[in-house]
Amino acid sequence: MWQKAVAIARANKGWVPGCAVLRIEILNKHGEVEQQEETLLDFASQDTGEAPTGPYVDQSSLNIVGKSPFEPEFQNEVSARITGETKNVEGRQCVGYNYVWHREAEVLAGTAWLEQETGMPVKTESSGKEGIRSGFSSGQSVTVIFHNESCDAWFPQRMIMEMEAGLLSLGRNFRITLEYQDYGRTE
Repeated sequence: MWQKAVAIARANKGWVPGCAVLRIEILNKHGEVEQQEETLLDFASQDTGEAPTGPYVDQSSLNIVGKSPFEPEFQNEVSARITGETKNVEGRQCVGYNYVWHREAEVLAGTAWLEQETGMPVKTESSGKEGIRSGFSSGQSVTVIFHNESCDAWFPQRMIMEMEAGLLSLGRNFRITLEYQDYGRTE
């Protein structure tokens, strides 16, 4: 079934979002939202040259299109095995796969939920630990929900990234949610 997911990713190259709604939440040590900021990121227009995401968000981490563990070019870096677990995910009956992705200097461990009938990727959940590079994050978890109405249009729809408190964040955690919109096909 994993190979079906890879084939779906291969067939859906070229989908690009026009914009995304970015919501950044700063959470206190009890998980309560202390501060929230929301902005529209216009990927189609690169006129301003500004980075509206603030100093605690790595701009490159927002572009997840074409960076799933299903992409054909990453398969030699990913090992996956079926968990045997099935559950309803986003209204679809899914089968779970645990995967480990040796991606550059980072190792991501996660679970992928594939639609039981088609092998269509519905959701991934991953986590990784990094050294405290910037002083802001010592670990993070990322959940990606995919748009999957048909095999002709499969791409990331929503990403939720949660970062653990680091040395300089005074016990605060961050939750970043991106809702990707206005997809168009470039290929």
